[in-house]
Amino acid sequence: MAERRNFRDALEPIVYLNSSFVIACWDDRDPFHFECQMFLGRLQAEEIVCVVSDFTYNEVAFYILRQALTSEARRTGQRWEDVLRSAPHVFQTAMNEVEVVKAEIDRSTVYLPTSESAKDLAFTLMRQYNLLPTDAYHVAVALDAGVSAFVSLDEDLLAVDGIAVYTCP
Repeated sequence: MAERRNFRDALEPIVYLNSSFVIACWDDRDPFHFECQMFLGRLQAEEIVCVVSDFTYNEVAFYILRQALTSEARRTGQRWEDVLRSAPHVFQTAMNEVEVVKAEIDRSTVYLPTSESAKDLAFTLMRQYNLLPTDAYHVAVALDAGVSAFVSLDEDLLAVDGIAVYTCP
């Protein structure tokens, strides 16, 4: 089991920002938005190195795009996938927000690339801890880079031995 930490605990010098945390920081409708914003401010004030990977960018972008497409789908009585094809302007408008959030992530974090060894480790983590692929990749990329502290609202990461997970109570 991971060591569960809360947002008031002592900080590690480097933390991996999981997409659930980044989404909660961005989306003011998220129930943990305020707590995540405050914790992000603490990380920045204490000059903690925050890292992310392609998987963070992917999940955050997908969340923003799907939210916009789903909203239009509800309004028009379609499936969000159909809105993607029938109303490309909705996608393009949402891409503006994706690019704003990407720029903020770029400005405030360090990017960790995915190595071949991280890819192999991800499959090991999936099998060993019953992690979904993207969760396993988040952990694998971080561990491969020597980062073992995570900020996440995803409780599934707590199954992984040898890591610390800062999470909102």
